[in-house]
Amino acid sequence: MKHILQTSALALALMTGACASQVEAPAEPAEAPAAPAEAAETAEPAPVEVETVSVTFDQEAGAYTLSWAASEAGAPVDILVATSPDGANAQSLAVDVTETSFTWTPGAEPAERHYFLVDPESGPAVIAATRLLPLEGGRNFRDLGGYQTEDGRTVKWGELYRSGVMNRLTEEDYAYLASLEIASVYDLRTSQERTSEPTQWAAGEIEYVTFADPEEDQDANPLVQVFSDPNATPEMVAAMMTELYSGILEQQAPAYRAMFDELANGEDAPMAFNCSAGKDRTGVGAALILSALGVPRETVVSDYALSEQLVDYAKEFELTGEEEVEEDSPYAFLRQLPPELVMPLMRSDPAYIEAVFADIEAEHGSVLAFIQTELDVTDAELASIRERLLD
Repeated sequence: MKHILQTSALALALMTGACASQVEAPAEPAEAPAAPAEAAETAEPAPVEVETVSVTFDQEAGAYTLSWAASEAGAPVDILVATSPDGANAQSLAVDVTETSFTWTPGAEPAERHYFLVDPESGPAVIAATRLLPLEGGRNFRDLGGYQTEDGRTVKWGELYRSGVMNRLTEEDYAYLASLEIASVYDLRTSQERTSEPTQWAAGEIEYVTFADPEEDQDANPLVQVFSDPNATPEMVAAMMTELYSGILEQQAPAYRAMFDELANGEDAPMAFNCSAGKDRTGVGAALILSALGVPRETVVSDYALSEQLVDYAKEFELTGEEEVEEDSPYAFLRQLPPELVMPLMRSDPAYIEAVFADIEAEHGSVLAFIQTELDVTDAELASIRERLLD
């Protein structure tokens, strides 16, 4: 009751006092207590992750097409282009693109290499380029950059190139290659192969490295044996290919050792390395390097298998019958064989490189152990290679 009377008296005083001049105006209502900081602040949107960016070049149309996936559907991204593999001189091509693909035509033949950035509003930009270089006379000449490692880093673009023969590169090709500033080429071919299809590099000074021919008993060559069998089958040829791949490790060990040594000191970088097709000796070398950098096995195998998707080897090796092959052609022998027996030679079958991994792991326990023990790569050199080639 006391509280009721007090409340009534206060209400009466306020009503009557409101009209009297001597009574002070009531104070402003007190501000509501501040909401907790975490509720007052607007939550920032989760970063948008751009993934699996790929770049292709339509040589006939002269157009680049980018495609990508993002963690948030429809998230806007900016598209930029640079001529530096680190994207330092990037210029804008489009803003707030909400599609997952973009096509750009430079307006002229690609006289220099282009690197593209896909940059979301709230997330890191991703840089990518064509894996296969857009060369008129190149054979499987491609960049090993852009691959993700198991610890979340990325192989740098513009540092490592793998290729097949380079004897058909044109003046325009060399003008394009000049912008890459390749400093060394490691040629894994035999002296006879280098004589038949010589490399005449014309894109600046390089360190051109060749190696002594491996000792080889032709009578013991498994492919010679299988092709001499009148009952040979494609399956037999494929089986012999896996056997040959195991031999590549021993034959090319001096070359691979020299390549890793160069990657560790980095004096003649960027580096390119090649064989004839750009898929066998080169494929094993690329698999070893990517494995040393920490690229997952699945990705390493995919890079190896990419060769037959990018190159028409039947045409490259003059097996289509469209051209007359001279007797001294390095491919004349293949024309004499039944096409079905030749096709396993043209493949970059994942089973081939998997056989190499299986042999390495059976003897050494891991690919990294093989690299360190057989190719003489120390812990310090491995750390140096990763520091230089990974972002």
